[in-house]
Amino acid sequence: MGVAYNLTCKRCSYNQNVFLGIGFRYMYLTDILEWYEEPIGKERLREFSKDEITKHVCYHGLYLCNECKFLLNAVYLHLESHSDIYTNRYNCPRCSGVMPAKPIDDEIEAVALACPDCGHANLVCRSYMDWD
Repeated sequence: MGVAYNLTCKRCSYNQNVFLGIGFRYMYLTDILEWYEEPIGKERLREFSKDEITKHVCYHGLYLCNECKFLLNAVYLHLESHSDIYTNRYNCPRCSGVMPAKPIDDEIEAVALACPDCGHANLVCRSYMDWD
């Protein structure tokens, strides 16, 4: 089950809803293949779904740009088989820097996030619903 959060800044007008975690359609590669959009990852999903010994991790996470502190809410996908490994990667939409390899996936309330717009420390983070 996933959790939706609202992130707000006390100093400026920054406000973002983020979705973290998994839903039922994240359990099997064939289900992920139906909704996953990024072309390279979609092709890799097709390749890995042919292998019987595939392990995968897939969830919505929050990527924090190390350069400009932009927050990107996106899918993390990691695939492993007996002969291959694939992990999707993102570039920051704001500064084009490479985003971290893994996003924040839970415990977001324990992470002190700075506002990506004004830099003010400690965004207010409130969960507002469970999603699937």
